[in-house]
Amino acid sequence: MVIVLSLVIAASHRAHADPKREVPDYDGRGNEDAEPDSPAWSWALWIPRVVLWPVYALNEYAFRRPLGAVVTYAERKHWVNAATDLFTFSGGASSHLVLPTALFDFGLLPSVGLYYAGDNLLVRGNAVRVHAATWGSEWINTTALERYTRGATEVSARFEFKRQADLLFFGAGPDGTPATRARYGLRRIDTGATVVQGLSGESSLTLSSGIRTIAYRAGNCCGDPSLDERIADGTLMMPSGYGVPYTALYQRAALVLDTREPRPAGATGGYLDMHAETNFDVRNDRSWIGYGAVVGFAFDLHSRQRTIKLQIAADYTDPMHGDVVPFNELASLGGNLMPGFVAGWMTGRSTFAAQIGYSWPVWMFLDGQARFSVGNAFGPHLGDLTATKLRLSWDIGLNSIGKRDEGFELLVGLGTETFEHGVDVSSVRISVGSRRGF
Repeated sequence: MVIVLSLVIAASHRAHADPKREVPDYDGRGNEDAEPDSPAWSWALWIPRVVLWPVYALNEYAFRRPLGAVVTYAERKHWVNAATDLFTFSGGASSHLVLPTALFDFGLLPSVGLYYAGDNLLVRGNAVRVHAATWGSEWINTTALERYTRGATEVSARFEFKRQADLLFFGAGPDGTPATRARYGLRRIDTGATVVQGLSGESSLTLSSGIRTIAYRAGNCCGDPSLDERIADGTLMMPSGYGVPYTALYQRAALVLDTREPRPAGATGGYLDMHAETNFDVRNDRSWIGYGAVVGFAFDLHSRQRTIKLQIAADYTDPMHGDVVPFNELASLGGNLMPGFVAGWMTGRSTFAAQIGYSWPVWMFLDGQARFSVGNAFGPHLGDLTATKLRLSWDIGLNSIGKRDEGFELLVGLGTETFEHGVDVSSVRISVGSRRGF
């Protein structure tokens, strides 16, 4: 007790003896929080602080602090060095990375696999990416890419083989419900080449061409009826082109105009992504075109990667020769634009989605994000788009930043029925694991 009291007295004496120093400006961005003078309206800041406290608590105590503890422990135990020695190796000017991968997306079959990245192979600027994943004979995916980069120009060749039986179909148009949920499968072989020309900032022009072969398979996943069963019992009409294998020669162009600068610069800016793809079926004498655009604006609060983003997207699919477009080639929603639904949940001749999102730094190379979206799939050229036919989507999660070819994602989302049917929750999505970006 005497020791404790002595320490308290000594600390108190030192506090009175030494004046309190100013808060250092470690990052050179000023000490706004240390300024004694506050505007008269500063009390209003407590309104959003109170309203958003549950989000803050989730970020702080479920994400940031646990991750901080793990990272700190890993640094002390030299896990990074051990992981580097285990998964990376080099030879001369080249470097190599081999990683195990795993992905679980609620509503689809999971997968496990291996990812390989080789940089500066044979010549500087040449890169190879290979990813192979499986979940038994019902789900196999192998993708290989070779890419050569020189300055702002990038040339690549890509091959993909995919066999799956877990694809979802609810019918074409805005009225699909869980009562029409069905599964179908595809075998897909895709070979193509791409040229990317970087423009100013993050802007780019991408041109691709290749050949894609598709064969349909029976669906088998998660206890859901197959599409064949739905057709047989009359729950669903046979989708356009179903059961007819095809081989399509495709050409794709995408123009991205983006005023933002690469990280770590602030994320404020506008962007426009326009894309179009023509397909010529050499086996069935038909052709179609898909095209669309995404336009958005991002505002980075205080240029610290705390970013509010608003975007609107529309996609269309039209026949060019013949009247049939394979239903799996139609415009679709799910994934990034309506993340409360798995990709392909909504299918139609056209789609529309609007989204507002907020992202913020959680830890090194890891961002949190929350998004709210509204949208659906419709008939040709959004002709039947009405407010009552729209669905809602909400999600919150974490995603890694930095390298575009590999990453990590954790997401929890909800999707609803249309306003016309009461906006009841019809989709629960949980996704965790590795994502591939090539």
